Amino acid sequence: MSDFERDLQELNYEHERTDLGDGIPRISWLSTTKTRGVVGKFYARANAMPAMPAPWENSFLFDDEEGFTAEALRIIVIRSRTQAYTEETNNGIRTKTWQTHWKANANMRLYTEVLCFIEGYEGVVVWPVKGLVGRAVTAMKSESIFAAMREVANEAKKTAKRDIPSFMFWAPIVQPKDKKGRVVTTDTGYGSAVVLPQIGFDVAKVDRDLCASLYVGKEMMTKAEAAYEEYRDWSKEQRSNDAGEVTSPPEPTRNTPTEYDEDTRPF
Repeated sequence: MSDFERDLQELNYEHERTDLGDGIPRISWLSTTKTRGVVGKFYARANAMPAMPAPWENSFLFDDEEGFTAEALRIIVIRSRTQAYTEETNNGIRTKTWQTHWKANANMRLYTEVLCFIEGYEGVVVWPVKGLVGRAVTAMKSESIFAAMREVANEAKKTAKRDIPSFMFWAPIVQPKDKKGRVVTTDTGYGSAVVLPQIGFDVAKVDRDLCASLYVGKEMMTKAEAAYEEYRDWSKEQRSNDAGEVTSPPEPTRNTPTEYDEDTRPF
């Protein structure tokens, strides 16, 4: 019996249906930038994470800071949290107003933060997503990254016959590319194109071998489970519109796509 099969049989985990600190480093998905155009890479700021080995590479995308980029990255999802917000632009400055609940037809958007482990870094990081990128990551009914990983968990559950934690498997995330190796872009509907992250395997071919290949291993499972418990409260925290009560630092605006976040439908 493989380590994966044995640990699956011994698994003692119950999914927390209502799940969801800070000072946690942020990473971004650069679907596009104002100065460099289409990118489609993960980005980490060097001042937050000064040393990042492969698959990360040194990057000088921005004139005022050093960083690292990765075209493909494996992550282990620990927890996530989502909050609705509205946004206004005055004199070229965008201002967010955080909401306590989502309301339809109220020009609200959703901002999701994914707490995860990543390749190349020992601690947890937060990956903020919204708009089209947010739906590509978290949408319930689509070819999203979360939906693909649910298929992996469902396959493993056939043997375990119990709930499977998200942190049992690596989620491989890649640039979408066509058969000629060209990066695939998605039209935003607002006169621009973005690159959306996608899962790095064929969802139609999820089987036991794939589950075993994505299994994080016993040591990493123990580390991830500890983080899952440590950040239980983090997943329930919400931002306040009082500048003195914001629970998490905002993501750098320079790394934020300029157009795709105009879509207002929840993902």
